[in-house]
Amino acid sequence: MLGSPRVDIRDRLVLAKGHVEGIIKMVDNGKDDTQVLRQILAVHAQLEKASVMVLEGMLESFMDATKARRKELLVQIRASLRDLT
Repeated sequence: MLGSPRVDIRDRLVLAKGHVEGIIKMVDNGKDDTQVLRQILAVHAQLEKASVMVLEGMLESFMDATKARRKELLVQIRASLRDLT
């Protein structure tokens, strides 16, 4: 059974946090820059996925909202999309 969207987002962020801690150790231990960069890019991809998951939740809330609430949510969604670019 799948978890709730918030739990899935949190789990992804916890994984990214652990990954970042591993990258810090790589830097401290003088690992090759190419390896470090690959790991940074992997974390970036995890965070992008988490961002998409949050945005999906916002869109689902929008679809379920009353017409009056949709206006407020649309402002939030637009602001979030601007922040992504």
